[in-house]
Amino acid sequence: MDILIVEDARDQRFILSTFIRKLGYVAHEAEDGRQALSYIEANPQIPIVISDWVMPEMDGIELCQTIRGRDLGRYIYFVLLTGNQDNDAVVQGMSIGADDFLHKPINFRELEVRLKAGVRIIELERTLEERNKELAGAFKIIKQDLESAAKTQAELLVQPTTIDKVSFDWFFKPSKIIGGDMFGYFSLSDEHVAFYQLDVAGHGIPSALFSFSMNNLMGDNTGKTSLLRETIAEAPYYRILDPHEVLGCLNERFQTTVESMLYFTMVYGVIHTPTGKLSISHAGHPPAMWMKSDLGETDFVEGEGVPVGMVPGITYETKNLQLTKGDRLFLYSDGIVECENNQGDMFGQDKLKNLLKESQTLPMNDVIVSVQNQIEDWQGHGQFEDDVTYLIMEWQP
Repeated sequence: MDILIVEDARDQRFILSTFIRKLGYVAHEAEDGRQALSYIEANPQIPIVISDWVMPEMDGIELCQTIRGRDLGRYIYFVLLTGNQDNDAVVQGMSIGADDFLHKPINFRELEVRLKAGVRIIELERTLEERNKELAGAFKIIKQDLESAAKTQAELLVQPTTIDKVSFDWFFKPSKIIGGDMFGYFSLSDEHVAFYQLDVAGHGIPSALFSFSMNNLMGDNTGKTSLLRETIAEAPYYRILDPHEVLGCLNERFQTTVESMLYFTMVYGVIHTPTGKLSISHAGHPPAMWMKSDLGETDFVEGEGVPVGMVPGITYETKNLQLTKGDRLFLYSDGIVECENNQGDMFGQDKLKNLLKESQTLPMNDVIVSVQNQIEDWQGHGQFEDDVTYLIMEWQP
């Protein structure tokens, strides 16, 4: 262990250096604070400084303050020496960052014990620094993995498009790098288009991984393992399940446990594209908003239900609506309505409803941007506490 002795009196410096070397340490010497500071910066192996208080050029107090004010890349254990027996001197020395204090004339047995304590602290600091480096390395890897997962999640999101007379657009912003919200839309048959939105409880990795799994499951919409269709004996040899049946199947399949608590809210619907008949079911998800083009009104689609996975044996309800040309449906996660401003007030469903009514004649993408701007202005700093997702669709026969 290297120790720097800072003392303007040559004889005192010599005595201290000799004693330090006898203890098995490497002793370095400086005549004043300025010389000591240069020596410390040029010799990174020095972790302990024993400095006199009163010195020319730069005294011990100023040296200690300067060391504490600089980023040297390591911790310096600082022992201050003084002939002042006043307790206020001790208080002053410790308050500016000195780790220990010794009165002159020096009790060398006491100095030995203080140095051993300093060495222990330096070794602990080094151990902590190594562990912090390991943690920083692990965090870097985790961050890279999360960013890769976020990229994968973004690739899973279907692009805005039109599927057999039904146009879709959306906004997605996770509260963390990855989120637990997910949505999708796809053809179920030549005359049916399905859509869904879900919000897994919690945030971060567990919720995101579960939403990935749900995305894969909902994407299996034609195979034998599909939860959305069942095989029958007569043509067309399949039956499209009603939305409440799909939610019921999901509820039985994904019952949560005390350990996981990965239940989720969901809305699932099917549009018969030739007629505009809409069947929709909710499972604890915020009620969809029906934007009626002919009336210029926006109404909630009633239907609450229990989140999927919370209670076995739950039955859900399917609502049947008749869309007219240009009608839109707006699905959203609770990250919008529960978004708080600086005063702790939530954005709320009524404010969202009024916003949608005001923007009803805008193109769908402009509605997306309008809602985004309003939410971000309301929230104030752009970092949401919950995932914010919304999906808008329009029927144009």
